[in-house]
Amino acid sequence: MQISRTVRGLGLLAVMAAAGCKSLDVENPNAPDAARALSDPDALEAVAGGTLRTWFNTYDAMEGNSVLVTQAQTYSASWNNFNMNFYSSIDADGTRNSRPWQNDPAAAGRTSVEAPWSGYYSALSSATDVLRAIRTNGVVINTAADTKRAETIAVLVQGAALAGIAVNYDKGYIVDETVDLSTLAYSNRKELRDAALAKFNDAIALAGANTFTTPSAWTNGNSYDNTQIARIANTMAAMLLAYWPRNSAENGQVNWAQVATYAAAGMSSGTPFDFVFVGDGCVAWCPEMIVWFNSIDTGRLHTRVANMLDPVTQKTPWPLGGNPQPNSADKRLGDGSFGDASMVAGFGNVPKTANAGTDFAWSSQANFNNARGTYHQSNIGHIRYDLSGTQATTGIYFGYGPAPVISAAQSDLLWAEALIRSSGSLATAATHQQDTRHARRAPAGGSGRRDRRPHGEAPVRTGARAARPRRVALLQSPSRGQRPSGGHASGNAGPREGARGVRPAAVHLGRDRAGELADTSVRTVKGEGTKRRAKGQREGRRDNAKGEGTKRRAKGQSEGRRDKAKGEGTK
Repeated sequence: MQISRTVRGLGLLAVMAAAGCKSLDVENPNAPDAARALSDPDALEAVAGGTLRTWFNTYDAMEGNSVLVTQAQTYSASWNNFNMNFYSSIDADGTRNSRPWQNDPAAAGRTSVEAPWSGYYSALSSATDVLRAIRTNGVVINTAADTKRAETIAVLVQGAALAGIAVNYDKGYIVDETVDLSTLAYSNRKELRDAALAKFNDAIALAGANTFTTPSAWTNGNSYDNTQIARIANTMAAMLLAYWPRNSAENGQVNWAQVATYAAAGMSSGTPFDFVFVGDGCVAWCPEMIVWFNSIDTGRLHTRVANMLDPVTQKTPWPLGGNPQPNSADKRLGDGSFGDASMVAGFGNVPKTANAGTDFAWSSQANFNNARGTYHQSNIGHIRYDLSGTQATTGIYFGYGPAPVISAAQSDLLWAEALIRSSGSLATAATHQQDTRHARRAPAGGSGRRDRRPHGEAPVRTGARAARPRRVALLQSPSRGQRPSGGHASGNAGPREGARGVRPAAVHLGRDRAGELADTSVRTVKGEGTKRRAKGQREGRRDNAKGEGTKRRAKGQSEGRRDKAKGEGTK
């Protein structure tokens, strides 16, 4: 009986399945495909604005960029978060020959290669979707002006994303709305550069031919009109041409007159302005490089650069016992005082005096592990973007507030360098160079000229590659089929941990904030996208290792104490 009932039951199920299988094939109207989504004007406009966020989060991400600025000895950190210790440390023979780029799916250090690649191509993909919808499918967003605004920003992001690939990789894919993805093939870095430059030129033309203002939500706080977008595109084009070379031969082939032309139409011409995004605590908008390197308990200014600010007190390499409190005539450092008395136990600061610096501060604490190499140590931190003045958890210390990604000063320095290299007007070059130096750099009693430089740049040097350290290019595109993995959990084995412990200036399209001081005009990595904190950061804690003289942030701030894990290696 039991068998009979079972058979009958199975038979009934079979009949029901046969009769009703088609009726179960129901379309879900709440999950439209990409084509339908991108035909919706409101959705398309959101995608257009979102391309800027993806690019910003990649351009300012620690993954990839932090390796470049620490290798360049602009900033310093012996933590192995984001593979910094592995890639930036020095071997016993004084080289980094045992530390090549880990372009291998099995290597822990691969994330420094993969993350920028994925971020820039994510931005490029979304921008291309927007342009295909507008230019091929004829989608109109509200009005003709709104449509042109979205089109212009999408083209700008195409250029910025391709520039990021061209500056950092040997080869990549040139993708836009006209490309058949089934025939996609690698292009070399020169072809990538030229494709990016063409996109910048297109964005300049579009911005010049149309009138619009971007929504403030597209940068999480700031709006830019069409003329400013054109000037941003001009500065990006100048940065691309100037930062692309990897050796003196390539540097000599740059059309420096063209660089000067772009810079002359860029962000420092007329009324200067900076291209600024606003961090939200790294929930969606993450100025991660500033978060790490404007936190004096996390990253430090390398002694190579600190020595330029005060050669008397800030010795390089770092001496055992540390460098004493500075007394610099350079107003960016001054006496190194910063913050208030409540911070001293945690940060080792000297409370702010009338002689405090505008950009840098001194700490008595050597917050890295000497066993990883004392050359990582420095007593000078970068505090230029800490508007709270106290490393408050409501400020950039925790990812909140204004985060400049490209400055008018960068454009000025590029303009000056291009004039010098192209045999242009040295007097004009000197003017643009001096505009980045007066007031903030001058000693007390110096010039009171208006400061146009938010990043603390020094004079342009004219000697070959010494003029501006570039970021080290990533050697290859990542192996296909890989997904970036955080790989930063405490105890992770691999080349990052246990290594001995020292952006080219972070040029991501060139902006290494402290690097501008070192005659680098630049930022945060890779000359240009979505910066992600590794697992445990965004939810993430940053903890300085035990016994390294640093403070713990309050529990649960922002969901997130960023912990430098025990043993120093991970976030």
